[in-house]
Amino acid sequence: MKRIPPWLTLLVIAPLLGEIVSGHQPPLELFNPISVLLLMLPYGFGALICRELVRRWKKGWLSLILLAVAYGVYEEAIVVRSFFNPDWAELNILKPYHVLGVNWTYSEMLVHFHVLVSIAAGVILAEMLHPGRREESWLSNKGLIACIVGLALWFPAGWLMTSYIPPWPGYLLSWAAIAGLILAARFVPANVPAPVKKNPPHPFFFLLLGFTNMTLFFVAVYVLPETWTPPLPLSVIGLLLLDAFTLWLLLRWSGNGGAWNDRHRLAWVAGGLGFFILFNFTSDLEAFAGRSCVSAIAVCGLILFSVWVNRRTRETMPSS
Repeated sequence: MKRIPPWLTLLVIAPLLGEIVSGHQPPLELFNPISVLLLMLPYGFGALICRELVRRWKKGWLSLILLAVAYGVYEEAIVVRSFFNPDWAELNILKPYHVLGVNWTYSEMLVHFHVLVSIAAGVILAEMLHPGRREESWLSNKGLIACIVGLALWFPAGWLMTSYIPPWPGYLLSWAAIAGLILAARFVPANVPAPVKKNPPHPFFFLLLGFTNMTLFFVAVYVLPETWTPPLPLSVIGLLLLDAFTLWLLLRWSGNGGAWNDRHRLAWVAGGLGFFILFNFTSDLEAFAGRSCVSAIAVCGLILFSVWVNRRTRETMPSS
């Protein structure tokens, strides 16, 4: 990995997680250059920009989350407008939650996905692969500008892919939300709350927490409405509370980020990805598209990654 620039690692990992491992696109899309340019590269640009700004501003995990939310709003509300489109292909049974021009629960699910999978998971894995450069900036000024331009070019490309015109109040509010999130990420204190040194639980509990959170979120959004359609306020607030409780528990176990190590971080990421890995296997049972092959490779990769991280962690632990 020392021969590979860390920015290139993140540029590759982010779209693989966001589009292929998640099962959103079949693996054959990797051989479609148009798909790679229009659907996948922006994931890498977004992850690189978010990480780079956090490092240059000397901020912490909260800034990364705020920037990840801004990225999710940009992609889904500004570029493809799935936040607003009542005829979006993936809505299905979620159309009753299209209220006041917004697909509420679907939008929550998208932001949840982009924060945890598109941005955070890619950044965590890339930094684990380049541990010696974890605290460094990975992009030059020209590199950062290139990523920003590449992400900006996604805007006209998105409008060419779909002709839907969103309601202008929601569209303008989305731009305002992006600006507010970026400003908040810039000025929020670096360590909120302050890190605490403690003994964290076994990594298995972090894996279980990541898997449970992702599973409950997607079950609440897509499965529950098949038998019962909860009122919109209950659905929206319930999803927010689920993430708030998960974040509280994650902070408590990790000592506000001061107690866990790469073993715990990898377990957390693997737990969240585990939902999609299982989904890909079940999806291929209905109609084979190669997603189960991707999941099998992902499982093997995570196991090998875990062995390497465990060995590295033991080697760096102080001897008694």
